[in-house]
Amino acid sequence: MTKEELNKKFQAAFEKASQEEQSLVPLELQLHLYAYYKRAIDEPYVNNRSFETNDLRSAFKMNAIIQVQQITKEDAKERYIKIIEDLYPKPW
Repeated sequence: MTKEELNKKFQAAFEKASQEEQSLVPLELQLHLYAYYKRAIDEPYVNNRSFETNDLRSAFKMNAIIQVQQITKEDAKERYIKIIEDLYPKPW
């Protein structure tokens, strides 16, 4: 797949995910999607002040982001697309 095709497919997956009810997606999967999305758009930096110290969800979110910092943007896009395709089978 070319870089342009990957970008188009990623954008379509993001738009599909944005239209769906997120509360139906398990929390762990939501956090992975968030982390892959942030890495895919090249925003892996985590500002620790944006996470509440007592908030378990924030701790898991930070952990998910840290885990994906070692993969490429392209890998993050591919993984994001795969999760969305598994959650919401095409056509979309």
